[in-house]
Amino acid sequence: MDIQIYALAIDRELGDEERTCLMGGLPYLRYQRLMRTRENKQNQAMCAYGLLRYALREQFGLEDLPEIAIATEGKPSFRRREDIQFNLSHTNGAVVCALHNRPVGVDIEQDREAAQTILHYYHIHRQEQFWQMWVQREATAKCHGRGSAALCHWNSALEAGVYCRPVALFDGYFSAVASQDREAGCTSHIVTLEELFAHLMVRA
Repeated sequence: MDIQIYALAIDRELGDEERTCLMGGLPYLRYQRLMRTRENKQNQAMCAYGLLRYALREQFGLEDLPEIAIATEGKPSFRRREDIQFNLSHTNGAVVCALHNRPVGVDIEQDREAAQTILHYYHIHRQEQFWQMWVQREATAKCHGRGSAALCHWNSALEAGVYCRPVALFDGYFSAVASQDREAGCTSHIVTLEELFAHLMVRA
C-alpha cells in the first residue's frame, strides 16, 4: 500500500458552525486537551482530525472515526484497526494526515525564523536547511511512536528501520513522511476547506 498523505491549508477564519462540526468529531481525550489551548491551535488540531475522517472515508469507506488509543508517549492509533496506521501534524495555516498499513510518521512546519541559538546548536547556517532536517527527524521520531523529547537527544539508532523522505505540499512549508516500508510509494492529496466541510457537514 502506498502511503496516503492528505493536506489541508487553513487559509481563512473558521465559522462557528464549522468549529462546532469539527469539535463534535474529536475523540473525547483530545477534546479535553484542546479546551486548554489557544483558538488558533484548536483550529489546527480540529482540522487535523477532520482531515483524518475525510481520508478514512476516501481510502477505506469508513464513515465514523474508529476508537482511538493513546500510547505512553502520546502517539494515537486505532484500537481495533491495526491494519490502518495514521499520523497527524499541524502548524500555522496547514495540517497534514498520513495513512499506511505500517507505522507512519508525518510532520509539517511553516517556514519561519528559527532562533540563532537553535541553528548554532545543530551546526546549521541556513533556515531552509534547519527546517528540512527538523521535519525529517520529527517524522522519524513519530513513526517510532516517540515524543518530541527524542529530538533533543538524537542518535542514529532512531533512524534504524525507518525510511524518511521530504514531501512537497504547500509553498512556504516544509514537510516529510517516514515509514518502516522502504518500498512504499507516496501519494499526496490536497483538500480544500470547502471539500472538507462538504463531507463533514453531511455526516453531521
